[in-house]
Amino acid sequence: MPNKTDERQDRLDRRQKLIDAGIQVHPAKFDRTCVLAGLRDSKEGDKASVCGRIMLQRVIGKLAFYQLQDESGMHQIGVKVDEVGEENYKLVDLLDRGDFLGVTGTLGTTKTGEPTVWAIKLELLGKAITPLPEKWHGIQDIEKIYRHRELDLITNRESFERFQLRSAFLSNCRKYLESNNFMEVETPILTSVATGAAAKPFKTHHETDDMDMVLRISPETYLKRLIGGGFDRVFEVAKCFRNEGSDPSHVQEFTQIEYYVSYQDYLWNMDFTERLLREVAQKTFGTLEFDVIGKTGSKHHIDLSQPLPRYKITDLIKEKSGIDVLSFNDASELLKVMKSREIQVEDADKKGLGTLIDELYKKFVRPELIAPCFVINHTTEMLPLARRNNEDSRLVDSYQVLIAGWEVVKAYSELVDPVDQRERMERQAEFRQMGDEESFELDEEFLQAMETGFPPITGWGMGIDRIFALLTGQPNLRDVILFPIMKEEKD
Repeated sequence: MPNKTDERQDRLDRRQKLIDAGIQVHPAKFDRTCVLAGLRDSKEGDKASVCGRIMLQRVIGKLAFYQLQDESGMHQIGVKVDEVGEENYKLVDLLDRGDFLGVTGTLGTTKTGEPTVWAIKLELLGKAITPLPEKWHGIQDIEKIYRHRELDLITNRESFERFQLRSAFLSNCRKYLESNNFMEVETPILTSVATGAAAKPFKTHHETDDMDMVLRISPETYLKRLIGGGFDRVFEVAKCFRNEGSDPSHVQEFTQIEYYVSYQDYLWNMDFTERLLREVAQKTFGTLEFDVIGKTGSKHHIDLSQPLPRYKITDLIKEKSGIDVLSFNDASELLKVMKSREIQVEDADKKGLGTLIDELYKKFVRPELIAPCFVINHTTEMLPLARRNNEDSRLVDSYQVLIAGWEVVKAYSELVDPVDQRERMERQAEFRQMGDEESFELDEEFLQAMETGFPPITGWGMGIDRIFALLTGQPNLRDVILFPIMKEEKD
């Protein structure tokens, strides 16, 4: 069996023969009359011009068969020397699996009844130099799948259709929001302050203005400023960046939808979220029941048609860990209790109170929340941008949507009191100076905007990668991201 280097050289030799024969190896265009899947609606004897990549070829003397593949699917092409002529048939000897081929011909069938376009004319539309992966096995190396997604898409139809479905899912989210009077907007990706979420940012530098900048971790503060500017409902499909560790449920570059609504609260938002999830899921997948893979790798069956129960996060932490986090006013006291119970937290001495509470939640509570549910009323330290709860000022009007231990939505009634917001941001800035890189920075421009007056606001963020991975039963977010970040490839 020839090795890949030999086969590549053979293809280069055939390419040169095509050039010597005056055939363009990469022509500018081809006038296609029908995609391959559209041939199903044609009748025997109809003429068609189709094109695609050669996925399979069989040459038997003066008869050749090809399986062409385009975005819509696959179809067989038949070539007889008597039909295309001796000169055009010479192209058959110079074609390889992976080449792009244009065919003008007549619809018919083979002796065994297989639908076939019988060629009248062949045109080379693109010469492939590197061989494709084996046709029966595709790509087995998971790193190669992530690094060279184009090969995965060519050889794995399930993967190809998954990304088509992702596009439909995102489109249906957009349509649902627009049908409810939301306006899509765009906000900065490069910012001077890391704000909008508790996370470590990626840092960069603006050469012209000689200023340090960060890639946004969330568009939140800008979107709320737009509400302050007079828009009632806005949303953004946002690329966000968090300079943190990777695992199957976390990537450093991800896509989320954030929206903000004036004159409503988090209770309205929970009801709206349930309706959105059901309608978008039904429209995209045709079902509300899904087999999902949880954070621990276990498989579960979920049903989005059922009402989502609502649980207070502090009650869940107390129930699962035995620690009443509401009895602590500072991080050091809570840390003492956690250490006494041998609860390990990396760089614990640098963590603020909200981060420590979140660590307890992630360790004891989140993995056990399998059925879709709302986790509500986080502490003020956990969500510095959320509105305080009227009944308990230690809590905020907030919620998360959890499915199989994965957080897919975070939302709250927004904090719009500039005095309260400044106090909380200053406290977060103190934690940051102490070494907690996930605490908020002080965002003076946002505070100034808030001081001009904000109406009541509720907001929402949904990780597209995460919820789509869940609903399609994928074990890793990279399976639903076309080109995830990868380490530099070594020779």
